[in-house]
Amino acid sequence: SVVTATRQRGSIGEGIDHPAVFPVALPQFVIEAYSDPGDLLFEPFCGSGTTMLAAQRTGRIGRSVEIAPEYVDVAVKRFQQNFPGVPVTLLGTGQSFDEVADNRLEGGK
Repeated sequence: SVVTATRQRGSIGEGIDHPAVFPVALPQFVIEAYSDPGDLLFEPFCGSGTTMLAAQRTGRIGRSVEIAPEYVDVAVKRFQQNFPGVPVTLLGTGQSFDEVADNRLEGGK
């Protein structure tokens, strides 16, 4: 098979950027080829959230891990800009992204 995808350049959303973004079409092709709608997908290196966008677009349930807080922020903001009606929560606590961000700004209080 041949995958055709346009390379992502520059900003990936309003006020957000990441140095190694790849097109959503790339993980979307693999997701559609090797999973079914409703399947759970795990992304151990979330980065800018490209795989999460592809999972949402294709009706899969996406779960991600990212060690760098600044990239978590990038991925969540990008997801929210693309899917504003879909809630984003921290699985361990059920907190929204805004609640977690506020808590971080307050120094973890």
